[in-house]
Amino acid sequence: MKGSLFLELLDNLPYGPSNSLVFVIDAFDECGNNRSRPALLRLLNSAAASASWLKIIITSRPEGDIQRVFDELSQSSYLRYDLAKDQEASHDLRTFAQSEFGLVAQDWYFSPPWPEESLLDKLISRANGLFIFIKTLALALEHCADPTEFLKTTSEEAGAGLKPLYRLYSNVLKSRIVHSNSEFQRVIGVLLTVAPHRALCEETIAELAGVGPNLVKKWVKDLNSLLSRDEGTNRGIRVRHLSISEFLVSDDCPYIYQINLQDANVELGIACLKTMVSQLRFNICGIEDSRLANADIEDLPFRIRENISDSLQYSTLYWSNHLCFTPDGNNRRVWESLKEFFEGLCPLFWVEVLSLMGMVPKGVPCIRKVSSWAKVSPTPACIQSDLIGCRMGIRPFMKGFRTFVVSWLLFKPPSLSALHTPIFQRDPSCPHTRLYQTPSGRDLLNPSRWWEGNCRLGPHRHWSGLGILRVSRA
Repeated sequence: MKGSLFLELLDNLPYGPSNSLVFVIDAFDECGNNRSRPALLRLLNSAAASASWLKIIITSRPEGDIQRVFDELSQSSYLRYDLAKDQEASHDLRTFAQSEFGLVAQDWYFSPPWPEESLLDKLISRANGLFIFIKTLALALEHCADPTEFLKTTSEEAGAGLKPLYRLYSNVLKSRIVHSNSEFQRVIGVLLTVAPHRALCEETIAELAGVGPNLVKKWVKDLNSLLSRDEGTNRGIRVRHLSISEFLVSDDCPYIYQINLQDANVELGIACLKTMVSQLRFNICGIEDSRLANADIEDLPFRIRENISDSLQYSTLYWSNHLCFTPDGNNRRVWESLKEFFEGLCPLFWVEVLSLMGMVPKGVPCIRKVSSWAKVSPTPACIQSDLIGCRMGIRPFMKGFRTFVVSWLLFKPPSLSALHTPIFQRDPSCPHTRLYQTPSGRDLLNPSRWWEGNCRLGPHRHWSGLGILRVSRA
């Protein structure tokens, strides 16, 4: 739909610019995924065909999904150019290499030229047009005991495509990670699995991976040729290039360092649940009056920073993404963690934190996702019976749970008949509210019974030991 609107816009332009307009898309292979890229490529091709003044330049590795789209197009509709075979590009790569290696030579007081011309030629050949190869090599030299020997070893390794680059990554790992391989895998597993959502700082990665923060800081420093710190995202840690992520999950990565994304997502999902169980609490930000709307709390951002840790913020938003990344593999630890989370008051406290962060709408797809995942779980009946008591998946975790909700709009929820909830008298202390009671805690797992707003657990009203969940004006 959006693509057709874009093409319609181009067609309806009264006239184009007097000179050609050139769009340059660099590293297209790092955009989206193998499902979204083909559609975008076809759209760009149609746009260029419909507007003679529009020229589009795309740089990319020859990934299969990208190559297949170009194979479908007529040869006259595009021009292909292999930068790896371009003499000018090779000259640029050599200039870049000389500049990077020159800085290393200064640090080590090597006499110029360093490296010698024959060795530099071999390295340029191994790079195969990839600037990231030279950049990674230069950064790795900062921690080498013998930079010249490291360059010679790298230059002598044969291979086509990305093989030389992957071998370089492998050599970097072997030289810097001498022990603690299992801890390293947990740390890198967290780093790779959170990447689609947001980068995390060293302390948060350490907490979710279950290792000491000093270990994470040391590895980030030692592996600065592979990892970088993003100052624009709370000093989050990222891989320097997409090829590094691909290497770490590929068979080219040594087994002791290799990451299984499915296992890493399960482990992170469990870690998120444990983080919420241990850190969520009643009135977590210490709001003095539960009737206050979020917008009326002047220091709310400060309270959030002081009381809701970065690991809890991340866990609150993305625990279901990791837990449901792959079908359930009869992992007892997963079900035990879910049981621990849902059998107490954590779900209410979770909704309150979502509200404080302005993220209540994210709760609906989260619950839908987990409910759907649990329904199709192949977990043996004996395990389900032991952990949750019946066939209904995670819903029995909430058996006997009572949820109270106060809405600031008299006509919300929109369909009282759908909710099957009795309406109680207005709260005299808050004339713009009505109180609703759901029949059981399983309704928290039914997104149709949710509505947006600011949720607060009121400290001044209780029923059977539970607080009141308030939904107030934003």
